[in-house]
Amino acid sequence: MNLPQSTKLRLSHYTSVVLHRYADWRIGATALEKHCYRTSDSILLTFDDYGTKTEVHEILAILSEYRVKAMFFLQADWAGEHPKLVKKIAAAGHVLGNHSVTHPVLFTLSPQEITQEISRGLPGPWFRPPQGRYNDTIRTIAHGLGYVICYWTIDSRDWAGTSVTEMRHTILTELKPGAVILFHLHGAHTRELLPTIIADIRGRGLQLTPPTESWHVPANYL
Repeated sequence: MNLPQSTKLRLSHYTSVVLHRYADWRIGATALEKHCYRTSDSILLTFDDYGTKTEVHEILAILSEYRVKAMFFLQADWAGEHPKLVKKIAAAGHVLGNHSVTHPVLFTLSPQEITQEISRGLPGPWFRPPQGRYNDTIRTIAHGLGYVICYWTIDSRDWAGTSVTEMRHTILTELKPGAVILFHLHGAHTRELLPTIIADIRGRGLQLTPPTESWHVPANYL
């Protein structure tokens, strides 16, 4: 049976919201973590993991064209193999974050292994646990190493191969001032979506993080 497009969109959005709210409950993500310690109402785009040279260059070109500053949470094993791409991201004015070394599910590891995965990652102060899965032990270890956790408020689900139409519907339905949107450099349809969603966000009178914006972790959290 073929479902109407409107029904597919509602089901996709419902799935995204249920999974995200369950994750919030399981993790105990704080408001500071979900908003990456920002107080700005601007919308923050974030990109995780790794990507091909083409994927990275195209995302950077889109962000440059639309004058948007983003955060890139990179795996250290990939970053070590692609130093020129990492330098290009940083040179464009974007913020680099630690996404561990090899992207394991951290709470399946020993405290010593967790410490190694975080401490050998990209320099701080921003850390995003792989798959967004963490607990108080991981939070404590990260804080002890000088990192704070940067989570998200909207999961685009681009990692699941979600269509442009479904991602756009979920993001715009959940969009609020100060939102942090999760994307991946290797997302199948992420590059296709970006120009449209940027225009949508600005069309609602909301600002995306501009190249001139900066933010800092309050000293008492480090």
